[in-house]
Amino acid sequence: MLVSKEWLELWPNSQQFVLNRSISDHCAVILKEVLVDWGPKPFGFLDVWMKDSSFKEFVSSSWSAYKVTGGGIFVFKEKLKKLKADLKVWNREVFGDVNQASKEIQKRLDELDSRNDEDGLMESERDERKSLFAKLTESKSKQEAILFQKARQNWIKQGDHNTKFFHSAVKWRRARNQLHGIIDNNKWCDDKEEVKDKVRKYFEERFVRNDVCQVTLDKVRFNTISEADNVMLVSNFSEEEVRDAIWGCDSSKSPGPDRFNFGFIKSCWDILKKDVMNAVKDFAGFGCWPRGSNASFLCLIPKVENPQQLGEFRPISLVGCLYKIISKALSLRLKKVIGKIIDIRQSLL
Repeated sequence: MLVSKEWLELWPNSQQFVLNRSISDHCAVILKEVLVDWGPKPFGFLDVWMKDSSFKEFVSSSWSAYKVTGGGIFVFKEKLKKLKADLKVWNREVFGDVNQASKEIQKRLDELDSRNDEDGLMESERDERKSLFAKLTESKSKQEAILFQKARQNWIKQGDHNTKFFHSAVKWRRARNQLHGIIDNNKWCDDKEEVKDKVRKYFEERFVRNDVCQVTLDKVRFNTISEADNVMLVSNFSEEEVRDAIWGCDSSKSPGPDRFNFGFIKSCWDILKKDVMNAVKDFAGFGCWPRGSNASFLCLIPKVENPQQLGEFRPISLVGCLYKIISKALSLRLKKVIGKIIDIRQSLL
């Protein structure tokens, strides 16, 4: 099937199916719109929120108002959970729907332009027209910023007239990554509940824990680190270390179950710093995660075009921001001593 961009804008969920041949040498091809509800969409932090003048004040007042008791990791997790719910309300009531706002502004501008062509505008209406143009520009900029983040096109920057390109990129990315169905025992399955169940069972079997020890390292002499290196590795994390770990991560990479990216952490560092440090010190002191604090999303990335079997997907784990901060800080420490304990014969020349 050959379709145009305009077609995909009208029917974004179009799919092509090839039916089994019968007597004829040819296969029938069907093009139809398929809508599959895989469940509620998770909350996602939008970078454009940080450009709003009221955003930081809202986060600061909300964060300080949360009263949570417990360990540092638990407190930080629960505060993010509460902030997520409040941000949904703030987005709906304060930030607003940028698409609807643009339509309303454009409609009012059309009315003023029509009146200007007929009878002319009064001074107050001309001032209103100028103000509406500024608001429309701002609203269009927000639209583009949202699409830019969803499109994940790192090779092109935001700029004039890029909205249509980003919009097309978002649709292409969703269509490419969407799981339409799978082939199981030579049969096509596209029922959402069956697909979910088969995906879950497949990866449970693939990543099952094997307690049988297959390799022993008895009598092998390993290089060791010094006492000073050991003290450095197990000492409490400093604020500078944690900050370096955060600023060393990309601001808009795929967020985990908490749905907050590092752009938010960096922008609101002064607000979150105390709780982040308490969480990191809590891990350094006890070395454990409270239940639910290290949850992750298992995301399936297609390895081939039009995947139809679960083996044609590459699973990656999307973890929360706190998990990334601690693992990054640990890796930066290990980087300082790893050269002392890796034998020269373990490297490839």
